[in-house]
Amino acid sequence: MKVLFTILGIMLIGASGLKAQDCNPNPPQSMQEIAAYSIFQGNYSNGDYPFALRYGRWMLCKKPSEIEGIPAGRFSLASQYNKFIRIYTDIGLSKSDPSEREAYLDTAQILFSEMLNDFSEEVDKYELLQRRGRFYLENYNYIEDGLQKAYADFEAMFGLDVEKTTTLADGYYIRVMIDNMSRDDSRKSELIETIDAATPFANPDILAFFDEMLNDAFSSPEERLEFCGSKLEENPNSLSDLQCVADAYEALNMQAELIETLRKIHELHPTFDSALKLADVEKGNAKYSDAAEFYLEALEKAPSDQHKKEINIDLSDVYVSLENLQRSKKFIQDALAIDSEYGLAYLKLAALYGQAVTKCTAERKLEAFDKVVYWVVIDYLNRAKQVDRSTTNTVNSQLATYEAVTPSTEDKFFTLGYEQGQNVKVDSSLDSCYSWINETTTVR
Repeated sequence: MKVLFTILGIMLIGASGLKAQDCNPNPPQSMQEIAAYSIFQGNYSNGDYPFALRYGRWMLCKKPSEIEGIPAGRFSLASQYNKFIRIYTDIGLSKSDPSEREAYLDTAQILFSEMLNDFSEEVDKYELLQRRGRFYLENYNYIEDGLQKAYADFEAMFGLDVEKTTTLADGYYIRVMIDNMSRDDSRKSELIETIDAATPFANPDILAFFDEMLNDAFSSPEERLEFCGSKLEENPNSLSDLQCVADAYEALNMQAELIETLRKIHELHPTFDSALKLADVEKGNAKYSDAAEFYLEALEKAPSDQHKKEINIDLSDVYVSLENLQRSKKFIQDALAIDSEYGLAYLKLAALYGQAVTKCTAERKLEAFDKVVYWVVIDYLNRAKQVDRSTTNTVNSQLATYEAVTPSTEDKFFTLGYEQGQNVKVDSSLDSCYSWINETTTVR
């Protein structure tokens, strides 16, 4: 419960000053004003705040514009207020009694308000708001709604100087402002307006923070679409807003709109990421020719061998879907040229040769020579397991299936005339359909 400020010997009310019956405009012990002022100054400098308060409190009551004996222009009441704020704050924080502590800090708050109202032409309002905001922030545990009062002062600073508040203290003030706004759903429009105003002055770290706050504030894809879409109307070539809209379209499974937006992004700023994203989306939509086009572009822009070998595998998949098995093989080989121990590439090659048999026998029955291709499939499955142990389970699950359809004893020795251990070429000598395979395997 609040206690009367009479425990301090003063009663401040609003911005009008001290309550008359609790405030003595005369220095103690009937001493001259300049003498009391001198004692006040000396004890303030020495850190004896209670003693300084005893000899300086009268100034808060009388509010002198000058003191006899001090040269004109050398005395500033506004400067004394700064000292009194320090005095009341420090004394208050030293009190163990919550009521006393609260009373002193309340007085400090009122002194801040009087400075803003009564000394507007003498003080730097921006600096004063900053100081009061920090005062609230540092003492919010003892001040009712202390945090919100601090944020209000920071917002007032922003209203006075957008650029300074955005850049000050490495963006500290704009960050706490935005973080506070983002917690209140009713302030979303203010959040957007504040970020829009601060963006031209924000560094990359602060811009990333803005994006994070906006994503949190507009959590549903519908909200993000509405928010980013409205910004995009004002600036149709904004890459950040286009990406925001694209993310919303993707979350809402609006594929046609997603593709259109991704193409716009890629048109404005073609990058590895934009090409790869388009390729993945077109592949998912079964538009394999378009996917191949963008994968090839991504391959040219790929920043590392890891990216290159993965994109080569994506291209091999796309050309399988386009029923161009020979071209698919080319990209698998390119991946292996980058990494000869790339287990996934060997699995893909095995699967490709298995599909070759299916394609070549689509309109006829399976012959003994077709089954020879399955030995090559098995060779590459075993090769995958040999170079990459992570493929072991996949290989083991497929081996039995392919082993069951390899040439039988009759196929090997009577139909094909092979001998155990003989090397056999899988190419046009088996059938023209297999000319592109051009692999050697062993009769087993």
